[in-house]
Amino acid sequence: MSHSRCVKLTNRFALTLLELVVVLGILAVLSTVAVRSLEPIADQGRYELTQTLLNDLRYAVAGVSGRAHSHEASVPAGFVVNCGILPSSVEDLSAKPVGLAAYAIQSFDSDRDAVEDVMLASGWNGPYMHLNVGVADIVDGWGHEVVLNESGGDLEIVSYGSDGDSSAPEDGYRADLSVSILTRDYTGDLVFRLFAIDGLNGSRVDPSPSGTEQLGVLFYGVNSTGGTTAEIAEQMLAVASSGTFEFRRSSTLCGRVAARGILWDDVDGDDELDIGESIVRKSYVHFAVVSPSAETRLEMELR
Repeated sequence: MSHSRCVKLTNRFALTLLELVVVLGILAVLSTVAVRSLEPIADQGRYELTQTLLNDLRYAVAGVSGRAHSHEASVPAGFVVNCGILPSSVEDLSAKPVGLAAYAIQSFDSDRDAVEDVMLASGWNGPYMHLNVGVADIVDGWGHEVVLNESGGDLEIVSYGSDGDSSAPEDGYRADLSVSILTRDYTGDLVFRLFAIDGLNGSRVDPSPSGTEQLGVLFYGVNSTGGTTAEIAEQMLAVASSGTFEFRRSSTLCGRVAARGILWDDVDGDDELDIGESIVRKSYVHFAVVSPSAETRLEMELR
């Protein structure tokens, strides 16, 4: 008996090339729609990250700008308070620029008696901006460079937005973002008033220089004589021998400073305490902290 073999055919379904192309096209459209729907959320995150960065940079430059300083050593100081100049780029906040002294204590003998009586610290004390691990540059939320624009002592810190430039259109996330640091945010005024002491009753009286005697204040502050090295310098402030017996030092850098009032024999009349010229009377050394946009008065008794 012969047996016939039954062959069972199985139908197999597969995508044709055309169908595959159509499926891939649909997936591409869906992916594009999904990405575009997430772009506003991503841009908002980049915008907020940039705002935070600009505020952090402002703090790094000006420190406790806009708030009163205290005499506590723990008061944080920004780049400009330590160095006496504004940074030229954001890189100055993370690496010490060439030409700036490193943070250190400096000493002076203000009354020329061979004993150092003024000690103040200054210099680059960074980094003022700490970058995350693996991050080499300070950039905004869109990965663009942040720019510093200085004009007359005011500093503008700028991000050029999502488009990375200031060209039109400048709407939405393409608009530039910036924060400003004004001169008044890191400077204040110092007013020195000199008094003599009455030898009979110990009361305060106006000074009365005679002959070649001259009144002055020896002032100590960061770059106080116009330097750019971030070092403490001694500056002589000549005080008029009549009138209010005051000297106003405007736009003085915020932070800790020192001063001593003196009456000295200015033999050559150059308003400078030269070698060989003797101090007739002097006050003690006054230490003060200059606060932003504020006036600090120091009353100095010559004894």
